[in-house]
Amino acid sequence: MTYKLDTIRLLIAHDSQDDAEQLMNALRNAGRATRAELVLGEDDLLRALKSGSWELLLCRPAFGGCTLDQTMAHMQRLGKAVPTIALVDEFDQDALLAAMQAGARAMAPVANRDLIMLLVDQQLQHLQLRKERQQLELALRDAEKRLSVLMDQSRDAIAYVVDGMHIHANDTYLEMFGYDSADDLAGVPIMDMVSAADHEKLKKLLRSRAQDESQTNELECRGVNTGGDEFDATFVFSPSTYDGETCTQIVIRSAAVDESALQEKLDEMSRMDQVTGLYNRGWLMEQLDAALSEAVKQGQMSAVLYLRVDQFEQHQSVVGIEGADEALGLVAEALRGAIQGPVPLARVGDEEFALLLPVDDRDVARDQAEALRKVIETLMPAVQGRTLHLTASIGVAFVQEDSRNSQAVMTKALDCCNKAQKANNQQGNNVHVHDPMDDVAAGSSEAVLLSIRHALENNSFRLMYQPLMNLSDEGDHLFEVFVHLPQKDGEDLKPDAFMPVAAEHGLAGKIDRWVTLHAMRAAASQQGRVSLLINLSGHSLQETDLAPWIGKAIKAARFDGSRLLFQLSEADANSFLKQAQVFVEQIAVLGCGLSISRFAGGINPFKLFEHLPAAMVKFDGSFTQELSKAESKQKFADLISTASGQGRKVVVGFVESAQQMQVLWTLNGINYLQGYYLQAPGPEMQINEES
Repeated sequence: MTYKLDTIRLLIAHDSQDDAEQLMNALRNAGRATRAELVLGEDDLLRALKSGSWELLLCRPAFGGCTLDQTMAHMQRLGKAVPTIALVDEFDQDALLAAMQAGARAMAPVANRDLIMLLVDQQLQHLQLRKERQQLELALRDAEKRLSVLMDQSRDAIAYVVDGMHIHANDTYLEMFGYDSADDLAGVPIMDMVSAADHEKLKKLLRSRAQDESQTNELECRGVNTGGDEFDATFVFSPSTYDGETCTQIVIRSAAVDESALQEKLDEMSRMDQVTGLYNRGWLMEQLDAALSEAVKQGQMSAVLYLRVDQFEQHQSVVGIEGADEALGLVAEALRGAIQGPVPLARVGDEEFALLLPVDDRDVARDQAEALRKVIETLMPAVQGRTLHLTASIGVAFVQEDSRNSQAVMTKALDCCNKAQKANNQQGNNVHVHDPMDDVAAGSSEAVLLSIRHALENNSFRLMYQPLMNLSDEGDHLFEVFVHLPQKDGEDLKPDAFMPVAAEHGLAGKIDRWVTLHAMRAAASQQGRVSLLINLSGHSLQETDLAPWIGKAIKAARFDGSRLLFQLSEADANSFLKQAQVFVEQIAVLGCGLSISRFAGGINPFKLFEHLPAAMVKFDGSFTQELSKAESKQKFADLISTASGQGRKVVVGFVESAQQMQVLWTLNGINYLQGYYLQAPGPEMQINEES
């Protein structure tokens, strides 16, 4: 469970707008996706705190008549837990102490940008951990509530004890010992529930638990109720929590109502797959948890072999559902026969099986997987009068001391199985063993750089097109162009994963040109009139021949330049302002326009238009995410109104739900909507023929 910060919502309380903007640009140039707001006084601060959610506050000791102490007091009064970094002119111990006492998390000299960047990263990491902990605590409380309901409904007698005293019990427990309510039982010692003859045995057990509360203990004794009647019972003591408090859980199964054998049978049935007679996925995950524990304690490595029958849907279409079930049963029987010893084997999906194999060497797991593959290949069962030629693809992953958790291991094994099935021209019948170096190499800059160069040399980038819905003209077909970098495993890297590497090695401009030329060629081949919104990186603007090249590319693609909009992020437009000015002047001659993306992330976004005549703005996605808040919605509406009033077309992206659509329909000044709720990016420009 993770808390992801796509855009940092930054509040800057400063006494200088120019210095604040420089600080904002420094953050962006350091790669932090930021949406900032500047407050120059107390009224601005209160309005900002009430109208939005903020991840971080950078605060001067005094700004516009407001002090750091007043700022922290306002946040406390409004219930805003915003991590704060104080930016001082001179750093000393007294100033640090005063800032920390006021509630600031850290302090830095306002001129030391490197230290500020480090502190920003540190506070954001702390925020992420705090949010994740809150989410986990909420999930824990929810689970405890569900467990409490199950406990109250249980036919077993269950109670919770702290320091030998009862704090809660279910109705079965109360009835067993003759109490009318849990309140009557509260504070009663567990010793009162056991006959005097068994007190010494109970004391010995409790002393043992005091030494190690993590153990589970059983005590066969005579229970005694409030009327003095005794009965045979087994007390099971185990560690637990109740209402967030560590305690001991007691489960009592009276001999008169012993259902343990039946319960064991029911548990066994719940873990079995009825088609194959194997255990199911839930049972295997329990075994995987135990294997992970052994790996941590004893260093015992295990392998997960994840097997999928290839082209199973085709076989099912031949022999029917009953025949397919019969085939799966025969596969399960063959796997059981091929495995030596008590190795955990389970059916984990429709045509998927997995087994857990203790190994001392990775090659042993590979050999076992290859042996199982051959078993399936030579099986050729006769089903419904047909001979099925079955094959299987097997992925192998490992449970080791550094494995994160059992689910991560299973996911890795599944991923390896998918890779195995893509072999042999998508026919499978292959084994793929996970290599730990894959995890390092797959995301390394070196690997990404090689992929970029290969894609440039072989024209193998993949273009994706996402339409922008014009709210007033259905005949307007405008598509934003995205570029993906295909990988050997069949997956794609998105621009945020490879463009920084490309920029570092001087290849960003080449990618932008490749995208521009190929997107124009694709659009020119369409029957209808198509316009394109093409993203450029700021690094491309530094290439003085970019605009002349675009002119040549327009002619080569036989495309209308007036149907081209080039889009810069607000951060790049500010960082490369002079180059952007020259570029805009040059492409205007070609009929092309300029759009600004991630707009309004800066302190004074409309100041940019004093230098760049942008025809379109695409607002930062965080505005769409905050539409449910009345104050944020009003602020967004004001920004849209201002942009529209200046004659610029307005795009609102990241529309992910019907609720967001309903709100956006009510805002005036929006020209285009875009998002996965309307249509996800795809490899083709899909045009409604009825338009």
